[in-house]
Amino acid sequence: MVTEKEKMIAGQLYFASDAELVADRATAKKLAQAISQTEDKRAREELVKEAFGKTGERVYIEPNINFDYGYNIFVGENFYTNYNSILLDICPITIGNNCMFGPNVQLYTASHPLEPGKRNSGLELGKPITIGDNAWLGGGVVIVPGVTLGDNVVVAAGSVVTKSFGDNVVLGGNPAGVIKTIEEEKTTDLLAEARKQIDAVDQQLVQLLEKRMTAVSQVTEAKAESGQAVFDSSREVIVLEKIAQKIENPDFQVPIVETFKAIMEQSKDYQRKKLGDK
Repeated sequence: MVTEKEKMIAGQLYFASDAELVADRATAKKLAQAISQTEDKRAREELVKEAFGKTGERVYIEPNINFDYGYNIFVGENFYTNYNSILLDICPITIGNNCMFGPNVQLYTASHPLEPGKRNSGLELGKPITIGDNAWLGGGVVIVPGVTLGDNVVVAAGSVVTKSFGDNVVLGGNPAGVIKTIEEEKTTDLLAEARKQIDAVDQQLVQLLEKRMTAVSQVTEAKAESGQAVFDSSREVIVLEKIAQKIENPDFQVPIVETFKAIMEQSKDYQRKKLGDK
C-alpha cells in the first residue's frame, strides 16, 4: 500500500495529517531551530548535513531557516543562503553546485487543490523545484511549485518565478520574465595562443631560411670558382654586429645572436660539404 509520505513526494494528493508526516515535521522543526540557533559555523554545517537529503562538502546557511521535512532538500557543492530562507520541501527541492541565495528567498513546492471541497478535506499536493548550477537568487525571490531553472540563472530581487526557464538568463519581475541573456565569457588559453603565434612565425622563418640557404649556395659556387676558403672570420664578426644592432629588446640580445651563430655554423658545414672541405 502506498503511504501518504510516498504520495507526497510523488506529487500526488495526500493527507498532511498522516502520523508519519506529523512526526517528520516535528523532527524537521527541531533541526531547523537548532541550525538557526547554532552560532558555530562548523556545527551549523553538520546540522544542515543531518537535516537535508544531500549536500556537498561545503554548505553555508545563515540563520534563520525553515523547512517542512529537510530530507527532500538536495543541494550541491558550495551552497550558500543568506538570512531567513524558507524551503517548503513537500516535494524534492534540487539545487546544483555553486548556488547563492539572498535573504528571504522562498522556495515553495507545496500547493493545495483549487477545488474548495478537496482543499477543505485536508488534501494537499506539491510539485518539485529544480535549480541548476551557478544560480544566484536575489533577496526576496519566490519560486512556486513545479519550476525548473537551468544553469547560470540570475533572478533579480523581489521576483516571483512562476514558470521554468533554461540556461544563461537574467530573470526579473512578477511574474518573472527574461531581462537579458548571459553571454559566456570566452576563456582564452594563453599558452595555446602563444604557441599558435610561434607556429606562424616559424612558417615565415622556414621560408626565409630557405631563401638564405639559396643565397649560401650561390656563395658556395662563387667560392668554388675563385678558390676562396669557407671560413671568413672578419665577415662573420661584421654580420653578428649588425644583427646585434637590429635587436630592440635587450632581453633577446643573447638568444638571437646565439641563434644566428648556430645558423652560420650550419651554413659553413653546408659549404664544406659542397666544396669537399672536410
